[in-house]
Amino acid sequence: MKFSLNSNAKINIGLNVVGVLPNGYHLLDMIMVPISLSDKITGEIEDISGTLEIETNKADIPVNEENILWKIYDKFYTESGLSRRKIHLYLEKVIPHQAGLGGGSSNGAFLLKLLNEFHKNFFSQEKLIEIGKSVGADIPFFLINKSARVTGIGENIEIIENNLKSAIILIKPNFGVSTGKAYKNMTMLNNKKDANIKNIILGLKENRIDIVEASIENHLEQGLFIEDENIKDFRKKLANLNGMKFFMSGSGSAYYTFVPLEESEETVKKIKEYLNSCEVYLCSSL
Repeated sequence: MKFSLNSNAKINIGLNVVGVLPNGYHLLDMIMVPISLSDKITGEIEDISGTLEIETNKADIPVNEENILWKIYDKFYTESGLSRRKIHLYLEKVIPHQAGLGGGSSNGAFLLKLLNEFHKNFFSQEKLIEIGKSVGADIPFFLINKSARVTGIGENIEIIENNLKSAIILIKPNFGVSTGKAYKNMTMLNNKKDANIKNIILGLKENRIDIVEASIENHLEQGLFIEDENIKDFRKKLANLNGMKFFMSGSGSAYYTFVPLEESEETVKKIKEYLNSCEVYLCSSL
C-alpha cells in the first residue's frame, strides 16, 4: 500500500505551566491550533514481514532508532503483537525543528494513525493516545489535529471552536532553544504572567483577534528571558516591526503573528527583508 501524508505543524496560543508530577513531567494548560505548514511523508507499506527504513532530505535528522518515526513503529508493533511489516518511507522536512512547532510529534502521530488504519483499526482512539503519549507529549494532540484546549502533560484534549480569519506568519530565527532550559528557568520566575485561556477560547470562537492577542502569555518564554541572550536579542528585533505583535510557540524558538488576510503577502515580504537570516512562512489555521 502506497501512502502520502501531509504532516502539519501547530502553534500554542497561550501556555501556562500549572504543576509538576512526581516523575518530573510538567502539567500544562494551553491552546493548540493546527496550522497549514506541513512535512510530507511518502512511502509504501508491504504486507510482508520486515522493518522500517527511513530516508529524509535533511542530513541532521537521524534515520535510526532515535527518529520518532522509528519509535512509533516499534511501539505500535510491540503493543499490538502483530507481525512487523516492511515499510520504506521518505520524510520531506519543511517544519523547522527546535522551534516549538511540533514537527516531530506530528510525524509520529500521522505514522501511528496510518499503521492503525493499515491494520484495520486495531487500536481504539483512546489506546492510540496512550501509545502516542508514551513516545511524545504532543502526539495525542496531532492524533486529534483540531484546535483544542490541552491539559495534563498533553493527553487531555478538549476540542474548541476556532473561527479566526487571520493569516498566521511564522518566523524561525537561525538558532534553537533548549526545552529543558525553558522549563528549568520557568521555576525561577517570581511574577509569572498567566495566559487567560478562557478569553482566548472566546476570541477564537468569535473571531476577535483583539481578545486573543490581549490574552496570550507563555510561561516557557518568560523562563527563557531569564538568561537566553539569543531570545532577548531576537525579541528586540521583532519589537522594531511596528504595528505587529509576536508570540512564541511552545518552548520556541519560533514566533508567530496574526495579520489580516489582505495584508499577509505584503507583510511576509516586509518581514523577510528585515529578518533576512530567518525562515518566514505564511500559514493558516486548519
